[in-house]
Amino acid sequence: MSSPPIVIQARQLISPLEVIAPGTAVIEGGKITALGSRVPIPEGAQVIDARDRILAPGFIDNHVHGALGHWFAEGPEAVRKIARFRASTGTTGFLPTLGGAATLEGMLEPIRMVREVMREGTGGAEILGIHMEGPYLSPRKPGVNPVDLMRPLDIAEVEAMQEAADGNIRLVSVAPDEEGGMAFIRSLRRMGIVVGIAHTDTDYETILQAVEAGATYAIHTYNGMRGLHHRAPGVVGAVLTCDQVFAELIADGVHVHPAAMDILVRCKGRDRVVLVTDNSAMAGMSDGIYQGFGGQRIEKKEGVLRSLDTGSIAGSAMAFNEDVRNMVKLVGIPLPWAIQMASLNPARALGLDAHKGSLEVGKDADLIVIDEDVNVYLTMVRGRVVYQPTGQQVTS
Repeated sequence: MSSPPIVIQARQLISPLEVIAPGTAVIEGGKITALGSRVPIPEGAQVIDARDRILAPGFIDNHVHGALGHWFAEGPEAVRKIARFRASTGTTGFLPTLGGAATLEGMLEPIRMVREVMREGTGGAEILGIHMEGPYLSPRKPGVNPVDLMRPLDIAEVEAMQEAADGNIRLVSVAPDEEGGMAFIRSLRRMGIVVGIAHTDTDYETILQAVEAGATYAIHTYNGMRGLHHRAPGVVGAVLTCDQVFAELIADGVHVHPAAMDILVRCKGRDRVVLVTDNSAMAGMSDGIYQGFGGQRIEKKEGVLRSLDTGSIAGSAMAFNEDVRNMVKLVGIPLPWAIQMASLNPARALGLDAHKGSLEVGKDADLIVIDEDVNVYLTMVRGRVVYQPTGQQVTS
């Protein structure tokens, strides 16, 4: 027996490409079947009254390592806990971000485990694929990635990873200046994998070659890459000026100064900035000292993560809805732009926008109810409510 239709009535609907006020969405069979300001309510429908709030597409996080004291590689229950936490931040879909290991099998094991959780479901935000941030990075710009786990570019390894993932590795981060970089990028593209420029100390010209070879994505822009100089534009200069490239941004106000965030938006426009959290296991945890990649000691102090061993910023602990809020408060862009950077743009960057990333008839009912400060009151994945804050239910 099929479930009754769900109707959500909101003060404002941000698609995010258009704003409808008031806005109503009808959901049947996990899909959006109607949208508008005057939509008939199907007989027997469950009506969710959000007429004092905003209905928007759920956020998609292409770059996240963990939360609540857990890393994805720890096992299925850790993945599910992280996925449920992500739903509380307005995230409806994400890429678990895995890294290098001492052996190929050490990389394949967590990939297989994440793929199995994908099949079974998380009970929270949906896993949309896997992001490998490592092991193909440059030791000259490691960040907190252990240098001893970085490896030469090896397409045979990636083929083994993709087989273990059942074709669900969607994004691979690459330092294109490593030996064989351009051939490696072309091979990844032939496999249908999105190539992210990451952790590289190379020059402007090499990045242009990488883009020509098929790289279309920049990992946490400004961070882990050679900066902009007026006589040597570097990686940042190439990312800012290459229209083909989607540019990730960690909008926690720590990784990137608000003025630099503003510059990125001015250069890339509303369609090419992709907000990500780069959350580590310390997201959702109190201040203290924790264990990070490769056994590093990570201090979380006033919400900021730093390696006590290297002094580097060690990922972010800020929730996704707070990043979206920061784009409005710190950069001054309209809320629909910020929502697009967290929903439609990441879906487009991964080639998933036919079904994900916006409120449109026929797309998956992945949506959130928020207020103007981007506080989250409801998260729905494929038509099923996966998060509501205690005592603030909006469902009838």
